[in-house]
Amino acid sequence: MRHVAIAKDGEQIKKIAALTSETRIVPEKPNYKMPDYVYFSHVRHKMGGVECAACHGDVWQSDTVEPHLAMRMKACVDCHKTNHAAVTCTTCHEAFQQ
Repeated sequence: MRHVAIAKDGEQIKKIAALTSETRIVPEKPNYKMPDYVYFSHVRHKMGGVECAACHGDVWQSDTVEPHLAMRMKACVDCHKTNHAAVTCTTCHEAFQQ
């Protein structure tokens, strides 16, 4: 167990311990910032069987959460091709309004 050395009476630990199981935890700052013109759905990826570790690495074994995958179009397209997912422009980008 990695957290044996954490002071159990620390203020942050007390806050975490007081959370209910229904509490949604939102990171202080995002690890990945997608451009406004990119649409990404965690739900669709999860429904497609994509494990969290594919993009985020093994966060359960890390002391800190850091970017694991270069969030560039090539990485997304390569993953979509490997997993036989759609690679049309509007899969990830909204249709351009003219």
